[in-house]
Amino acid sequence: MTTVTNGAPDAADESTGRHTAGTTHRSARGPRTSRVRRAIALAAVIVAGTGVIGLGTSVSPAAAESAPAHAGWDGSRYWFKNSQGQWRWTTHYNVYVARTGGKSSSAVRSGGGITQGWDGSRYWFRNSRGEWRWTSHYDVYLARTGGGSSSSGSSGSSGSSGEVAEDRDVETAVEYALAQLGKPFRTAGNGPDGYDCSGLVQQSFRRGGIDLPRVANDQYEATTPISAGQLRRGDLLFWSPNGTRRGIQHVAIYLGGNQYVEAARPGTNIRISRISSGYYPDYMGRP
Repeated sequence: MTTVTNGAPDAADESTGRHTAGTTHRSARGPRTSRVRRAIALAAVIVAGTGVIGLGTSVSPAAAESAPAHAGWDGSRYWFKNSQGQWRWTTHYNVYVARTGGKSSSAVRSGGGITQGWDGSRYWFRNSRGEWRWTSHYDVYLARTGGGSSSSGSSGSSGSSGEVAEDRDVETAVEYALAQLGKPFRTAGNGPDGYDCSGLVQQSFRRGGIDLPRVANDQYEATTPISAGQLRRGDLLFWSPNGTRRGIQHVAIYLGGNQYVEAARPGTNIRISRISSGYYPDYMGRP
């Protein structure tokens, strides 16, 4: 019997202990060559497969776009490195903190895109450990920051101008409106879960003991008309598509620093906006 399992060039015949004939040795080489070829082909498949798998696992959000300059917030997402040193990102702060061992990165604490106050969608502040946290509620923000105003004056913070309404009742109304930030616009909404523009204004001033009508154009009639140069915190801004007083369809509360709080339209949340030349109020009034 001839054996080829060890691939030795001089395979012996087990019954005689003598070498087999040359032709028998050549027949053994054929199967061995075939098996080597199959092994090589299999190895190639494995290598190729490994390459594909390696490519797949290395593809990450960072591979599809430029790598960040540093860990932390870049203005739209939080970047961090995983255990293999690969860049990953998340839009959730709690996920970012968990992936970075519960510590805010120095990039976030310094020039990473976050400053205390309003960023256009939420209020940012530091907790007692110096970590960044956020809230969409102005009253919570004030409580967490000791009632102080934001230092980010140009970035849309409600306290950026450092203004307080001259009338305490008006300031109460402003603070109530700011506490509704992030709640949805609701047609004919009077709160507490959602508001339309005039509903927000009416309910806010009601908290300050000031009664206003329910509809925007009637609210304008209940105010003292003022000019842009007279605007101060707590005044009302009105927009009229046809330019007439009876055509007024939108109202917002002025905050100072060319900013106002509004319930804009269906599909949006209560937010802080900035007066612009492309959407300038047609009328202004003081409650």
